[in-house]
Amino acid sequence: MLGLCRNVFGSGYSLKQSRWEKEGGWQLTGKTVGIIGCGYVGSDVIKLLAPLQCTLLICDIIEKPEFCQEHNATQTSLENLIAESDVVSLHVPLTSLTAKMVDKSFLDKMKPTAYLVNTCRGDVVDQGALKSALMQGDIAGAALDVFAEEPPTDEEFLSLPNLTGTPHIGGNAKEAVEAMGRSAINHLVSFFGNPPEKS
Repeated sequence: MLGLCRNVFGSGYSLKQSRWEKEGGWQLTGKTVGIIGCGYVGSDVIKLLAPLQCTLLICDIIEKPEFCQEHNATQTSLENLIAESDVVSLHVPLTSLTAKMVDKSFLDKMKPTAYLVNTCRGDVVDQGALKSALMQGDIAGAALDVFAEEPPTDEEFLSLPNLTGTPHIGGNAKEAVEAMGRSAINHLVSFFGNPPEKS
């Protein structure tokens, strides 16, 4: 999110092409960030944003008044979140309700200066609609760690200068993989009658 806003990826790519382009983007501090899906990951993102003094909007199927009060966030409608946010970050499971929820209508409601971040499931976004929005400048840019097809084969989409993509590495940090392994082992041990190790 920070790299996207500050144009870290685009300017780094330009430099590798021997182009000295110093467009520095904008600071995330003080901007409005919309979090769609406030489960474990979405709530952790909100906590990480605390030092940046962002205006935090959340949209979730569960009312979260205590969480919002504790983290100075506002729960709002999906429509208001889309229209008001400088960054829209997706943290929902893939269900019949969320499949292709980010479609042309959704993207048309975003600010033309706004960014979309998707680290949840590729099919939550209509990739064709996003491609069109990026190509036409309807939104400023997008960062995706997940795709409808993995690995993606649409080279035109991947080459867009206002798209930053990574190959589904969100949960692949060494520490995260080790923690998942420890958790699985501890739950198995607990299931068979022994207390889990403290980690």
